[in-house]
Amino acid sequence: MSDSSPLPATLLSKHRLEALSDGVFAVVMTLLVLEIKPELAAPGGEEAVRHLLAHLFLPVLTFAMAFFISGIFWQLHHRKFSLLRHTDPMHTGLTLCFLFTVTLLPISVSIYLHAKASGLAQAVYFGNFTLIALPLLLSWLYARRAGLVDAADPTGVAAKLTRRMIAISAIGLLATVSSYFHFQYLFLLMVPIALYLRFKDRKTATA
Repeated sequence: MSDSSPLPATLLSKHRLEALSDGVFAVVMTLLVLEIKPELAAPGGEEAVRHLLAHLFLPVLTFAMAFFISGIFWQLHHRKFSLLRHTDPMHTGLTLCFLFTVTLLPISVSIYLHAKASGLAQAVYFGNFTLIALPLLLSWLYARRAGLVDAADPTGVAAKLTRRMIAISAIGLLATVSSYFHFQYLFLLMVPIALYLRFKDRKTATA
């Protein structure tokens, strides 16, 4: 069924939802940088600039990480929509939930930057990424079950996408728990998850 054909009442065109998603990501990823607020002490000599740059390191690193992970979510979301033929009310609702969690990123980044040593602040920061990952995964699983995904998938792209979404959700949960309880060693569990995911994708591609 082509996108130009009339759709049944239960199906909707995916393009307007896709355009809304791109707009939300563009705004949120831009707002993230507003949390970086350099304050240069007068009279603003070289020593003051060095001091300022030293204190900007963590905020810039936090922004870069949030921007990079947001880009990963945008890429997964974009890949999901490339495999969809249409959307429906339930999938649209799940996608809106996903976009809502994306809009919370500037808040979680701000909390983290104002309380870096707090385990709760770190958990809020990483927990936001987990909250983004879960509705994205749920919307994708629903889309596959509801038959919204193009059935012609000889290369197993849909299965790879499912594994990647599950992996990033698991990594987010581990990061949230380990940061809250200050169990940094739990981050090591992310390594086998990432390696397994990469091995599984390569094995599927060569099969």
